[in-house]
Amino acid sequence: MPARTVYLVKRIETEITLQMNKALAEYGVTLAQYIILNFVNDNQKDLSSAQLSRRFKMTPQSMNETVTMLQKKEMVVKNVDAENKRILRISLTENGIEVLGFCNAAIDTLEQKLFGNISSEELSVFRKVIGTVLETTRQN
Repeated sequence: MPARTVYLVKRIETEITLQMNKALAEYGVTLAQYIILNFVNDNQKDLSSAQLSRRFKMTPQSMNETVTMLQKKEMVVKNVDAENKRILRISLTENGIEVLGFCNAAIDTLEQKLFGNISSEELSVFRKVIGTVLETTRQN
């Protein structure tokens, strides 16, 4: 029997996670921190920790620890929401934007290494399949 698809996906995820962590370590950023930096950058709504924890299926405590570490590294700031003083909104600092740029370049290099032997058409289909599977998992 050939390897199960979910097994192969898990093996890919494990290997890519290891390589991403290695690439990001040069900039003092963990994979979780990189994901948060990217998401905050892409969603300029000044998100709260609670919104981030729900989005990434992390406990509020874990998300708060991740955000606090990014604050200590001066990559994000928390600002009081203008309409609700109990909500703290998270946004990137100039340093966070700069570090994210370096991290994105490192991940671009990694992606080229991992997927450089795959045609652009195959990669497009691969990304579409991944997107479909992710959408299915969100519905369950």
